[in-house]
Amino acid sequence: MSVRMDKINKEIQKQLMAIIQEDIDDPVLEFLSITRVATSSDLHEARVYYSLLDESKYDRAKESLDKMNKFIRMNLGKRIRIKILPQLKFIPDDTIRYSVDIYHKIEEITEEDKQRHNQDEESD
Repeated sequence: MSVRMDKINKEIQKQLMAIIQEDIDDPVLEFLSITRVATSSDLHEARVYYSLLDESKYDRAKESLDKMNKFIRMNLGKRIRIKILPQLKFIPDDTIRYSVDIYHKIEEITEEDKQRHNQDEESD
């Protein structure tokens, strides 16, 4: 990714967080974080990845974000100046949940190994 695209993505991410925190009064989006933005090289689309503290609200958050997409994009256009303002596509980011799942699997395997090792020592 070019330095320019990286700057654009970071600025879009920063401004989207500000819009959601300052201009939107929706309790579903209260603990929403924009985790990353990936803008296409032609600037026509920005995939906006988000996460929530409460995983059970992902569907409702997606509905709210999609419903307010035009409002969010209009406010984004007021905050940043780029030649083409990308269409926003909101995508739930499950990398945190995936990381937690992997961590739990590793813990589980480690515990099983400890138990096996203890059983082997007792049988000797």
